[in-house]
Amino acid sequence: MDKIFVVGIDPGKQGGIVSITNGKISTIDDMPKTPDELWDHFLYLGFPHQLEGIKSYVFIEQVHSMPTDGVRAAFTFGYNTGQLHLCVNRLCNGFTSVLPSKWMDHFNLKRDKEKETKYSFKKRIVMVAKKCTTIQKAAQITLKTADAYLIALYGYHLIKERISNEN
Repeated sequence: MDKIFVVGIDPGKQGGIVSITNGKISTIDDMPKTPDELWDHFLYLGFPHQLEGIKSYVFIEQVHSMPTDGVRAAFTFGYNTGQLHLCVNRLCNGFTSVLPSKWMDHFNLKRDKEKETKYSFKKRIVMVAKKCTTIQKAAQITLKTADAYLIALYGYHLIKERISNEN
C-alpha cells in the first residue's frame, strides 16, 4: 500500500498545522506566524514530495474574517490566508478547502449556542481529537492544534474512501 501523507491546516492566528501519515500523527505544530516560517515548515515536512510511493494531500479550513473584526484585523487575516494559499499551491500542487461544518459533521460535532459557550465547545473539540489518536500524541493536542488535526484526519478518511471506491 502506498503511503498517504495528509496535512490539515487551521489558518487562523490561533490555528495549527498537523501532518499525518497513514492516519497517524507525524507532526503537530502551532500555525507559523510569518510567510517565511510557513514556507520553511512545508520544506521541513518534505514538500514538494518527490519520493515514490507517497501520495500527499493538503486540507485547509475554509474560513473568513468576521463582521466584528476591525478593518486591520480583516486585512491581516486576508493577507495571511493569501500567503498560505500561495505557499501551498507552489509547494504542494494545490489543496482542498474544507468548510468547518463538513469536518465537524464528520466527527458529530455541533455546538448548541444556547447551552454551550464557544470556549467549552472548543474544549470538546480537543477532547474528541485526543480520543482519535494515541495516548502519547494526545498530550500534544491543544486548543490551537485540535482543529488542524481533525481536518487532517477528515481528509485522510476522504482519501481512504475515495481509494476504496476506486478499487
